[in-house]
Amino acid sequence: MKRRLLDLLACPSCLSFPLELIVENERKENGLSTIPERPLCEIWCAFTGSRPEDPSNCVKCMELEVISGKLSCKNCGAEYKIEEGVPRMLRPDETRL
Repeated sequence: MKRRLLDLLACPSCLSFPLELIVENERKENGLSTIPERPLCEIWCAFTGSRPEDPSNCVKCMELEVISGKLSCKNCGAEYKIEEGVPRMLRPDETRL
């Protein structure tokens, strides 16, 4: 999962934004070849934990792939696992065994 996704995700339980990212494991990959003219994120930069300002951060951010961890909602306390690079965003009552 790319951190850029946090610019788009809200908590499925309470619709709060932004979610907090807790990284357990990540790997470095090939990222952007050039610095974009403006930041890729529009509202929230999970790389810096603030509003996006410096497009050079996009190059560093896009090199990183979150493999495992969790997304946490500060508003309602819900937590969503990230497994094998995929955020599991179903509410607990929607999960299947």
